[in-house]
Amino acid sequence: MPGSGYAVDLYQAGRSLGAGLLLTRCFVLTANHCLRYLSGDEERVSVRLGDGTAVGGRVCRRVEEADLALIEVLEPELVPLALPVGDLPRRGDRWRGLHRPSLSDPHLGGHVDADAVDYTCAGGGRIQAMQLVAEQALGDYSGYSGGPVERECTRTYEPALLGVLIEQYPDRQAPERAANVLFAVPLREVMNRFPHFRTDHLLRALEPPASTRERTGREEEQSATRGVVAAPPVVVPPPADEAPAPEVPSAPVSVDTAVAKGEALLSALKEWSERGLIDPAQIAGLQVHVAKNVIDLALGGEGT
Repeated sequence: MPGSGYAVDLYQAGRSLGAGLLLTRCFVLTANHCLRYLSGDEERVSVRLGDGTAVGGRVCRRVEEADLALIEVLEPELVPLALPVGDLPRRGDRWRGLHRPSLSDPHLGGHVDADAVDYTCAGGGRIQAMQLVAEQALGDYSGYSGGPVERECTRTYEPALLGVLIEQYPDRQAPERAANVLFAVPLREVMNRFPHFRTDHLLRALEPPASTRERTGREEEQSATRGVVAAPPVVVPPPADEAPAPEVPSAPVSVDTAVAKGEALLSALKEWSERGLIDPAQIAGLQVHVAKNVIDLALGGEGT
C-alpha cells in the first residue's frame, strides 16, 4: 500500500510487484529486483497511486547492476502534483519510509549512518549508497524495497526525498535473518544512472519535432503575408546543358531559438540544484555543456 503522496504500488495482472516512487509525473523509480516476476518480455505494469487511482506504466529502462529501474507513466495527466522535493542525505538525518507492504506491517524509520559509501549491491555493480539504520528489528524487510526514503522534518530541515530503498543486509550471526542495516540509492546516483535526466536528453526534449517546426514555419509565413496578393512566380528554365543546382543545406536553428532553449534548461538546472536533485558541485560543468550545445545548435549542429 502506498504511504502517501508520491509513494506508489506496482502490479501486474493483479499481483503485487513491490513499491516505487514518482520522480516526476512521467516517471516512477523502483528497485529492479521488484520487477523480477514480470512474465517473459512483458513491460507493462499498473501503477497504483496514493489515492487509489491506477494508471498504466511501461518499464523503459533497467540498470540491473545498480538494482534500479525506471517506469514511464503512460497517463501522466492522471497523476496529481504531489511530487517530492529532493535533497542530499546527511549523516545523522532522521529518515522514514513512506511505503509499507500492508496495513499489518509497521512503518520503517531510523537514522542515516553514512550518506555516501561505496557498495557492491546484489546486482553486482558498485554504487554510491546510503547506509541506513532501522529502529524496527524485523529480521526480514522484504516488501519494503523500491519505496522512498524521506528525511523527517526537523527545526533545521524540511521533509525531503533522499533516495530509494533497495537492499537489506544479512545478520552475520544468523544469515537467514536480516540485520537492521539497510541500503538505499540517493538521488544523485539515480540521476547519474539514467540518461533521461542528463542534459543532452533534456536539450533534445526541448527541440520540437520536425513536423511541428515545419508547420510553425508555414503558419508564421502565412501570417506575415496575410492580406498581400502575391505575384505569380516567374520560372526561368535552366539551359539544357547546365548541371542541376546543388542542394542547399537546411538552415541552422536561429540564435534566438538556441539561446531560448539554453536559458530554459539552465533555469531547470538551477531549480533542480536548489531542490537537491543535482549536486551543486556539478552545476558549473553542466552549464558549460549547455552552452556548448547552444552554440552547436546555432551553427547548425545537432548538439550532443
